[in-house]
Amino acid sequence: MEEAHTKCLEQHFTSSPDCLRPLLVSLNGHNSWLLSMPRPWADQKQSGRAYFHIVLEPWLVGPADLVGSWFIHIDLPSAPAFPTADAVEAAARQIEDLASEHVLNRRMSNEVFNPARHIDAILLSFHYCDHLHEATLREFHGNVPVIATPQAARIIRPWNHFCTVAVIHDLKPAATSWRVSDLHPGPCLPPWLAVLRLPGHREMNFSTAIIWTHVEDDGTEVHETILTSPHGTLLDQGPFQAFLNSEPKTRKLAMLHGNKESHIGGKQTSFGAKGGLGLYRKLGGPKYWVLSHDLPLAYAGIFMRLSRAADTPRTLEWALDHEFLEQGLHRKRPDVFKMTNGGCLVLEA
Repeated sequence: MEEAHTKCLEQHFTSSPDCLRPLLVSLNGHNSWLLSMPRPWADQKQSGRAYFHIVLEPWLVGPADLVGSWFIHIDLPSAPAFPTADAVEAAARQIEDLASEHVLNRRMSNEVFNPARHIDAILLSFHYCDHLHEATLREFHGNVPVIATPQAARIIRPWNHFCTVAVIHDLKPAATSWRVSDLHPGPCLPPWLAVLRLPGHREMNFSTAIIWTHVEDDGTEVHETILTSPHGTLLDQGPFQAFLNSEPKTRKLAMLHGNKESHIGGKQTSFGAKGGLGLYRKLGGPKYWVLSHDLPLAYAGIFMRLSRAADTPRTLEWALDHEFLEQGLHRKRPDVFKMTNGGCLVLEA
């Protein structure tokens, strides 16, 4: 990580050593992330590690092709800040080293922990080739558990590369609680973390809820949600509504959603700033709206040409203007975070 990011982490660890918060690192400036979730104190003592590190949809090594570059070819406009799995591993290791120096060593004995790897899981919430990137995934060690949608799991398992491929479960429209054992992906994810898929009206328009359960200083159990929706989702869909109404209630910490609109074959596939603003309002105003899946991608290949695949940049100001024209009132302006390629963000309470 760059010196500025190291200083950001050091400041967090030194100012709040007894209240660690989730960390978000942009791996490619687009839709690949390292999400580091604080472990409970008992887990820290047992493992000697401060965080559980999850890699979200890594796309780091080359373009995304389907069948061949002649058919579908998608490329990032700039090189990822973390171009290899080893670089991601090093980022997780640096977080642990800094946390150990400023937090764990102060609270624990002089026991020495030297884990072989620091990445704890890979999360794949979609199965298209720019979300499930085979060349990148094969760079990660096969012992790293993968948690994937059923469609993504069916693609990955025949590779015989990963020892563990668990499934993300869909929340049903009739569900009244997200915290049931049948929805948890299993032992590859600790019980204080949950991940749920909230399907929408089309397979591209879904959202994924990552829920962190922890106990605050006063003994209150709190559930905080990070919601990812790379293409946006319609807000009247049953699973999404069920999650908002389900028990126990969750605090909406952050949402990952882009500003750009995308169209394929004349249909809008990414809802952009306007859809993101609606999602922000529906969630009750998460503290962080982090732009994700927002880069203008390079499309080539016969299918992409015939389907007229295109991205249209939009801005929050544009969406706010439309909201005012439609509703006739000025509402709270969201805090939107545009992270640099390789940037790091502490998700404060």
